[in-house]
Amino acid sequence: MTLPDAADDSSVRALQHIDAGARGVMVLGGAGTGKTTFLHDLRRSQRGKQVFLAPTGVAALQLGGQTIHSFFGIPPRILHPEDVKPRVQVRRLLKKLDRLVIDEISMVRADLLDTVDRTLRIARESNVPFGGVQVVLVGDFLQLPPVVPMAEQEVLEHMGYEGPFAFHAKVLADHPFEHVPFTVVHRQSDSEFISHLAAIRRGWNLQEAIGALNEACVRPHRSGVLPVLLTPTNARADAYNQRGLAALPGGERMYEGVMKGEFGLDGDRLPVPHNLVLKTGARVMALRNDPARRWVNGSVGTVAGMGAHSVLVRLDGGGTVEIEAFTWERIRYGFDDKTGRIEGQVVGTFTQMPLAPAWAMTMHKAQGLTLEDVRIDFDNGAFAAGQSYVALSRARSLAGLSLVRAIRPSDIRIDRRVAAFVRDFEAGALTN
Repeated sequence: MTLPDAADDSSVRALQHIDAGARGVMVLGGAGTGKTTFLHDLRRSQRGKQVFLAPTGVAALQLGGQTIHSFFGIPPRILHPEDVKPRVQVRRLLKKLDRLVIDEISMVRADLLDTVDRTLRIARESNVPFGGVQVVLVGDFLQLPPVVPMAEQEVLEHMGYEGPFAFHAKVLADHPFEHVPFTVVHRQSDSEFISHLAAIRRGWNLQEAIGALNEACVRPHRSGVLPVLLTPTNARADAYNQRGLAALPGGERMYEGVMKGEFGLDGDRLPVPHNLVLKTGARVMALRNDPARRWVNGSVGTVAGMGAHSVLVRLDGGGTVEIEAFTWERIRYGFDDKTGRIEGQVVGTFTQMPLAPAWAMTMHKAQGLTLEDVRIDFDNGAFAAGQSYVALSRARSLAGLSLVRAIRPSDIRIDRRVAAFVRDFEAGALTN
């Protein structure tokens, strides 16, 4: 197994807690701190019978796992404890499970985590938290929050929840987790930029950080490159992309995605457009890593040519590559009696060019990406906690970041409950 650089032993410590049999391990860290690398290391290491889950379909596809709802057979609504009744097939699988790994924990609601706990207790006929399964939670509560409609907020309050976040789950009050903060930033190298991003993430020294970012970045973007524009809403991103395509001469070519099996049945968004319309000169972004490492998820370029089954892209980072259709697999975990292991079984596929229009995209869809050139249009303002931090932290450097308008204090939304939890989390890690 490949271990991280010795300068950052957070991944090593998390794996040590896992190997020591900790009942729960919580890995939290800001953007670009190595959480995804840790997950890949954990998957490759084959430490027992483990599954990797995420709250959304797109996140599950990127993780190579399954959604929480589909794995546990949980309907997309609030369940009271007495309503949790796992199916026979689910119970059989959960009895074999050693470890449950959940990524993007910031987007997991408290009631969902409690339903997971209840399902495991019933399936494993055990009244200990999570039925005795080791649980690893990974993410950053200071990034994007869970979606909780107003009507459901009221229901959660009546059920006794202090808030909607996963750390408000009742099971966590009885289940201590080993805390492992990931604090070393790998995405950026400029210490001043890293400091400003940390201030935006936590809400500390905001006036100084906002002033410095506005002074450096409210300007036309650096010459010679076309940045990806990030904006809060789908409508604004779509308008930018439509204008960009319409302004190009020449004919369009449409690439139609092909879905098979159970792909898309859970209503989650597709990883790329089902019908991808391109022209020569279109700005595109790769949304998968190339096995040959010629491009990565987030690489940006310009369409140089289009074939029936491939697209030529001139990458901003240099070189022209031929990108062919990619097949995403919808995974369902099952137990293989022959191997004695929990295996991911393919139950559906979606085949399409792993490309999306890249004149603009929403801040939400940019989560997890590293971009060399980013321009941010805050429009009428960020509307979700952590949204501005997600957008700003996509940029690798201050030189590659520009702002359509100055950041306002109102653009920085931080939930005080989250800030307090993260502070206590890090303080608890120091005493471990």
